[in-house]
Amino acid sequence: MDFPRLSILPVLLLLLITPLSSSLSLSDTTNIVTKESLDRICSEPTIPSHFCIIWLTNDPITFTVKFKGLLELVIQKTQLFGYKNIAMMKRLVRTTTDPTLKIPYGSCVTYYESAIKSMEDAIRFASSNEYELTSQAAVKAFNSITTCEADLAGRNTVPSDVTLRNMRFKRMCNIGRVFSDAYMFKNKRIQEVKKNIN
Repeated sequence: MDFPRLSILPVLLLLLITPLSSSLSLSDTTNIVTKESLDRICSEPTIPSHFCIIWLTNDPITFTVKFKGLLELVIQKTQLFGYKNIAMMKRLVRTTTDPTLKIPYGSCVTYYESAIKSMEDAIRFASSNEYELTSQAAVKAFNSITTCEADLAGRNTVPSDVTLRNMRFKRMCNIGRVFSDAYMFKNKRIQEVKKNIN
């Protein structure tokens, strides 16, 4: 399954009005995210907007951070959800009554370990303003869980909650990628402007 392609205009327009001095600090309160700006950010065509809006609106921190802080928040929330999913998979390895699912569940534990590691990398890259690498880490996490889904596909005894939680994790990764790509394009545009000034 290919990762959704990106048209970042709505996100990029918001980022272009954010000052260059913006930091990734969650404590920075200038140019904070509002309900209206979140609605616009989540309207990106490759993002399931309903999921994005509910997911981020339900966290009160969302409306206390700047736009770059929102990227960090998305990555952290994705990683936390990954930890919850890996705990679920480990529990299923121990408790499943279907012997044919023990190996696929075990494989999914490995895929989630890889996905969580990718999100750890994404946090580090985002804090260093390395948005291309942040995006690549989100794609890597997304692809890890796509492989997990493939291992579980066609098995009637897989609980529906497993399928839903895998899908949600991938949506979170996709949101992180879209936001990272928007910052990457913003940084490239800034560099072009600086080059033209010099």
